[in-house]
Amino acid sequence: MTQIILKRRALLLSTSLLAGTLAFGTHAVAAGEPVKIGFAIAESGWMANYDSAPFRAAVLKIEEINKAGGLLGRQIEYEVRDTKTEREGSATAGQELVASGIDFLVVSGDYDFGAPAALAAASADIISFSSIAGDAKMGAQGVGPLAFTGIGAAQTEGIAMAQWAAGQNYKTAYLLTDTLIQYTKSVSAGFRLGWSEAAGAETLVGEDTFVNSDASIASQITRIKQLPVQPDFIFLSSVTPGGASAVRQLRAAGIQQPILSNTAMSDNYWLDAAPGLSGFYVPALMSLYGDDPRPELNAFVEAFKARWNEPPVTSYAIAGYSMIEQWARAVEKAGTTETRPVLDALNAFRDEPFTIGPTTFTPDVHIQLNRPFLIMETRDGSFRSVEVYRSAIVPTIEQLLTAN
Repeated sequence: MTQIILKRRALLLSTSLLAGTLAFGTHAVAAGEPVKIGFAIAESGWMANYDSAPFRAAVLKIEEINKAGGLLGRQIEYEVRDTKTEREGSATAGQELVASGIDFLVVSGDYDFGAPAALAAASADIISFSSIAGDAKMGAQGVGPLAFTGIGAAQTEGIAMAQWAAGQNYKTAYLLTDTLIQYTKSVSAGFRLGWSEAAGAETLVGEDTFVNSDASIASQITRIKQLPVQPDFIFLSSVTPGGASAVRQLRAAGIQQPILSNTAMSDNYWLDAAPGLSGFYVPALMSLYGDDPRPELNAFVEAFKARWNEPPVTSYAIAGYSMIEQWARAVEKAGTTETRPVLDALNAFRDEPFTIGPTTFTPDVHIQLNRPFLIMETRDGSFRSVEVYRSAIVPTIEQLLTAN
């Protein structure tokens, strides 16, 4: 479907029209007027690696809705603004899209780069979603009550992997954290919490940090190798490209213990940086390789291939697809695109079934606290599914906001 470019329009503020609408975040629409979605996402810069697949999947869902008759009988149109992986670019993109008269705003997949656009939406009483921001501040406690994110809190990735590792009879762990962004630090905070509860804080035998842009982690590797007792596994919290470089260097240095990591390190697109990698485990959103134990996820991959003539590059794609599912279902439940009824519908979700998995929102929590992950490992140069895993630990919102 050819992307439809939005035309600039003014909000309808007539008193006679307000009589039929709610006072908060509303504007009247003519019957049959298109529903308008804005995307303030990275089409350039390193965040484009994470925003592109969810965007394509969101377009797939939009086109499916339109083909089925639209949302409340109205076709959906969309427009994109490139944030250029810049905070200032995010703010500008959000402001431009809000001025164009959108009903719903999609922002970049990281709190640092998505929040400025989400704040622009909030100032205009428009609901915003980030497809994959893992920071709880992309919600009621940060951007505000109109901001949501489509995946689990970053801490839940670390918690799940810590709990899963303990179940595999690993006894000791080492934590290596990339300090580039808050996401990776939050993942590590979750890992500490989960591992402490599962195995005891004393069995975390060491910690170290690096920055994603570091050309070498030789010093960190030396400190690992000098430990009096080597850990059973290493937990690496990072994102590409620095995370891929760290994995390659760890293996090249002879560190052969299993490496556990976070969702941002899922999928095959980076494995050429570490040829023949094995023993690397992540909590993925889904498998892209036809072996997901959930048939609806394999069907999504086939639909994506049919639309874009290639498979998704990352499993984050499903978050973009389900983000549109979630907002559209709330609109259907509300019977309107107006902000307050849609917000109330979103906040009433309790394990609401979506393609990505069960989804819960409340007025205070706009991020997932215990959605299942698909544990995956590298075998024969590719990720392969291991099992669907749901952690026994559900973090509190206070833990999410105070953990670093």
